[in-house]
Amino acid sequence: MLIIGNGTVLTFDKDSRVIYNGGVVIKEENVVAIGETEKLISKYPEVEYKDVQGKIIMPGMINTHMHLYSTFARGMDLKTDQPPKNFVEILEKLWWRLDKVLSEEDIYCSAIYSLLDCVKKGTTTIFDHHASSNLIDGSLDIITEAVRQTGIRANLSYEISDRDGHEKALDGIRENKRFIKKAQQKGNSYLGGMIGLHASFTLNNETLSEVAVLA
Repeated sequence: MLIIGNGTVLTFDKDSRVIYNGGVVIKEENVVAIGETEKLISKYPEVEYKDVQGKIIMPGMINTHMHLYSTFARGMDLKTDQPPKNFVEILEKLWWRLDKVLSEEDIYCSAIYSLLDCVKKGTTTIFDHHASSNLIDGSLDIITEAVRQTGIRANLSYEISDRDGHEKALDGIRENKRFIKKAQQKGNSYLGGMIGLHASFTLNNETLSEVAVLA
């Protein structure tokens, strides 16, 4: 068990309580008590205590739209004379060029860097939509290793799209199916899988029908 105290507790309960000089008691994966720090220490005198020195204590944030593979695109030079004018051009000049050249090392490093940043900023759960069109099979396992090392909760998917041909779309469907089954078998509360689809204008009806069968 662990007491985290001497902070400002934002409960986000139905009354939106704020507890100054407050703390929480953690047992394994659960918060078992919330209250004023001194009262918690008195009630649990043998429990390890961590003083956060006035910082905020609150539930972890959830990022519901993550692209871990895009980490190293921050400030990337597009190497083009004409900047993109719309969403499709942004995809064509940046994202679709990037996801075609990702290696196993690129996928892992971009994931571990982003996940460590999540931990640092208080985000404890992510929903990630991955794309690496020339390295599809097993790509979600590479990200899983970074998830395991950081202890974050993650729900992962591969981005299904026909933009590189229907066979690539089928590969994406297979990767999602494989990973969802694997995550369910592990019974890990920190890891889940889901079906990922790109924007509708990159998907044909045949692919959508295949996905509907899987769902």
